[in-house]
Amino acid sequence: MPPLAIRLAELGVLATELMNADQLAEIRPALREVVEGAPDTCATLEVDGDSKKWMQVVDRTVNASYPHSDSPEERLRRLGLPSLSATLVNWKAGKFATFEFPQLEVEAVAQWIDAYFVHVMGCTHGEYHLDVTFEKI
Repeated sequence: MPPLAIRLAELGVLATELMNADQLAEIRPALREVVEGAPDTCATLEVDGDSKKWMQVVDRTVNASYPHSDSPEERLRRLGLPSLSATLVNWKAGKFATFEFPQLEVEAVAQWIDAYFVHVMGCTHGEYHLDVTFEKI
């Protein structure tokens, strides 16, 4: 790739990171709290004003609303979401999908969660906000 194309690609990545900076700033602390409180801390992330768009994180498990009828694995692959070696543990069409990660790396999983809210749940990139709650289980 010519140097100019590389610089433009880097700008595209930077622009995407800036667009979702608010969302990542909401997600990262929640994940840190889950890591520090593992395995007894559950973080629930819910889109402000839309209780049908939610996600729960406990230890290395992410349980999220899944509003589609096709396989979550197929949808994630088709959308190009990074797998992060996540394993689909369970799902029910139109209800939820549960994934387990081999380890919860805060930055990588925060990016994955943001992409899931945008590409799977249909949130507008860079424009949704989350209500985060914690509970001990």
